Amino acid sequence: MAKTLQLRCQFGNGQRKMLVGLTDASSVTELQAAIFSVTEIQPNKQRIKSGFPPKLLDTSDEGKVLKESGLRSGDTLIIEEDKNGSSQNGAVSKSSTTAPQPAQQPPKSSTIIPQPTQQPSQMSSTVQVPTTPKMIRKIVPADNSCLFASISFVMLSDTSFASDLRMLAANIIAGDPETYNEVFLGKPNWEYCEWLTKKDHWGGAIELNVFSQHYQVEINAVDVQSGRIDRFGEDNHYPNRVFVMYDGIHYDPMGLEQNNTIVQTVFPSSDSLYQAKALEVASELKNKRQFTDLSGFSLRCLVCSTPLTGQTQAQQHAKETGHTNFGEV
Repeated sequence: MAKTLQLRCQFGNGQRKMLVGLTDASSVTELQAAIFSVTEIQPNKQRIKSGFPPKLLDTSDEGKVLKESGLRSGDTLIIEEDKNGSSQNGAVSKSSTTAPQPAQQPPKSSTIIPQPTQQPSQMSSTVQVPTTPKMIRKIVPADNSCLFASISFVMLSDTSFASDLRMLAANIIAGDPETYNEVFLGKPNWEYCEWLTKKDHWGGAIELNVFSQHYQVEINAVDVQSGRIDRFGEDNHYPNRVFVMYDGIHYDPMGLEQNNTIVQTVFPSSDSLYQAKALEVASELKNKRQFTDLSGFSLRCLVCSTPLTGQTQAQQHAKETGHTNFGEV
């Protein structure tokens, strides 16, 4: 039986649309027609990129089914318009066959001396000297979706996919009840997935493991209080890694910032320098007491208003009552 594909496309100036009516048995031609219906980009002018890092999708065989194209439910396709009118149909471009390179490398333009277009006296106050990139954390809202927003940012350079990633995680878990069984999840698979889809529930280690496998990337969760890095996907030897900061109850994405802009969030796994930089940021936050001590912080059950202290009491209360919605006091 054909499986429905939940695909989203990004095009133009950051516009995003869902592609409906596609399954893994749909053809490349049907995919191009669906893209045309939301982007108005003619099929012969579509340049379709998918995966991570994004690679050009081979559309030379129009009858090829999407299951054979490597597309997976939850993927976001990047659609570009070929202004010259040429299409992808034919040989795959060289860019799609080269070894994957870490995405979002610092722009080379930052090392080029700008050529003056005005007299020095006119432009001396407007020239910006490029600064050295530094590792920072980017603060995202504490709205119970911080983990999903963080992964959305480090993988897709945008936090707006948080809701989509929450649903993607639930779908992946639901689709593999053998791996994600009751013992592993702490509750029946269906119940956990139903729980996860509610926006007032947090994501955690299980979801980080899911995203690591889905994006084929090592996710480093840097713990502020302990100074520890939990490496999800470490045993799979993925070529790239990303970083998120964890303060005890909240996740934030991390990346290299240059001139007040984050220019890189994906790093080669072979280079431990960025892990050291991430730990430096964690150490600074710890010195400022910007973390939550899970063994001693005060909580209140938002269902029955029972006051609780620490993670252990919260877990015990959830086990006894089924209440899983807590707020920090």
